[in-house]
Amino acid sequence: MKRALSTVGYEEMKGKTFTEIRVDEKLCEVCDKPLRTEEKILKTVQITDYNSYSNLLTRQRAHDRVEVDLQENKIYLYHHDYPGDVHPGCIEKL
Repeated sequence: MKRALSTVGYEEMKGKTFTEIRVDEKLCEVCDKPLRTEEKILKTVQITDYNSYSNLLTRQRAHDRVEVDLQENKIYLYHHDYPGDVHPGCIEKL
């Protein structure tokens, strides 16, 4: 289960290796919900000490949202983009 990085403490992440995944959500111009999602594996990070955890907390500010899956050892870095597309259902509501 994914949780916001801000709710995950150092003790829960200490000594683990995580795969960082960039998630680009292409959003509908009308309803702001995802049209499609693209994922890309970026790198592997180890939380060996409090400094590495602190660096992760600092770097989260560069992303729209950061979530951690402690069971799968994955960190999801979310970015939102508006490609100019609209869901067909949203067009009908206009």
